[in-house]
Amino acid sequence: MNIGIIDWIIIAIYLAGMLVIGFIAKGKIETMDDFILGGRRFNRWALIGTILATMVGSGMLMGAVGNVYTSGAESSAFWIYIGMGIGLVTMGIWSKAIRNTNARSLAEITSVFGVSTRLAAAVVVSIYAVALVAINIAGLRTIIVYVFSGINISIPVATIIAAAISIAYTAMGGFFAVVWTDVAQLGIMILGVFIIGPIIGLTMVDGGMDTIITTYEAEGMTITNPLAGGVTVGIVGTVLTYFLTSPGDPTMPQRALSAKDAKTARFSFTTTGIIALLFGVSILIIGGAIHVLMPGIEAKDSVLPLFIATYYPPVIKGICLAGTVAAVMSSFDSFLILATTHIMYDIGRTFKPDMPEEKISKALPKLTIIIGILGIIVALFITSLLDYLTAVFSIVGSALVPVLVAALFFKYKTSKRAATLSIILGGGIPAVLFFTVGYDVPLGDPTFIGVGASILTLIIGSLIWKDKVSVEEKAA
Repeated sequence: MNIGIIDWIIIAIYLAGMLVIGFIAKGKIETMDDFILGGRRFNRWALIGTILATMVGSGMLMGAVGNVYTSGAESSAFWIYIGMGIGLVTMGIWSKAIRNTNARSLAEITSVFGVSTRLAAAVVVSIYAVALVAINIAGLRTIIVYVFSGINISIPVATIIAAAISIAYTAMGGFFAVVWTDVAQLGIMILGVFIIGPIIGLTMVDGGMDTIITTYEAEGMTITNPLAGGVTVGIVGTVLTYFLTSPGDPTMPQRALSAKDAKTARFSFTTTGIIALLFGVSILIIGGAIHVLMPGIEAKDSVLPLFIATYYPPVIKGICLAGTVAAVMSSFDSFLILATTHIMYDIGRTFKPDMPEEKISKALPKLTIIIGILGIIVALFITSLLDYLTAVFSIVGSALVPVLVAALFFKYKTSKRAATLSIILGGGIPAVLFFTVGYDVPLGDPTFIGVGASILTLIIGSLIWKDKVSVEEKAA
């Protein structure tokens, strides 16, 4: 690929800038609240940046563009952004209730149902976070393999170097560094991919959008009508999965808790939901343009970085390649901090309730490095970014969203044993189905079965097992 020296310089400056932000943020870390939630002081623009940058990682960017490239508007990519957008708006509605818990994590919110429920939630979140760290490392690997193949170092070494940068600034600056690097990364991502991408794509295609439309039609597909095949089980399942992902992704309650006030949190989530819908349209245009310009690419996850490396002019190319790396790193760092929070704070506090906060604070940066290394190992086994991402999102959404709703709005009507069991069944059933029979299940998607099992367990279990609620608890 024709990547000039100026492009390499821009990418290098970008990566160095991430480390600088981490170093600066390190000086602002004095308490555990600072490391986990950035001191609960972020304004609306910081939150918008970190929410979007976290959600639009390697699977939601490169995986989604590749999905449109192969299947057009009827692919799952467009519906992913629809589901995510609706879920983010819902998070805006719930954000005040989340903040009223005064918790530090999603697992701590569920602790209203006791230690076992908090532990079950923390274990699910920790596994989920490691999985998402891994998928974003796999995204870095894809960029390196198909775009930076001319560098004179091995792919594993290059991947480790790229991952090490995110691990370093996250370990140094905690959540404060994560948020402000996310803001910078989102700016690059929006400019380099979601704005410049469609413009260059439509400019380079002779005949513009008309040619893209006719090309897909000639192949028996469409790029303009996501409902060409009707409302299918696949569409409903995809929307449900990514709707659940917004409140169910534990980084999102974490963002609500880190806002300076409830009004800021609500505005930020509602705004990001609207922006996500616009991203969905942009993904269709980019994927469609690449389909016409670069037909026959077998590795669909690579089509976006290959398109940027081939068609973008110098300087803009460097900025936009940095943008694809930004999309990966902005999710990577968020899930690193998520994993360390739930392992050290939630699981650690479950077994040692009197563990001093100073001890937790000192251990968090070290655990961040360990989780990052584990993610690198898991990444070796990932073959398809979007397929893997959808399965993981389905599992965590089914496991955590019903119990989160119960904790926020029905905590005195929900049994503690039912809450714990709903997490186990809600996550366990779709996990087993995804890794055994896939989508060959009743209703056509393990997500439906997982959510149904979780909700029914909460309802039936709460009717069978009654918890005694004191007057003091009801008044709290």
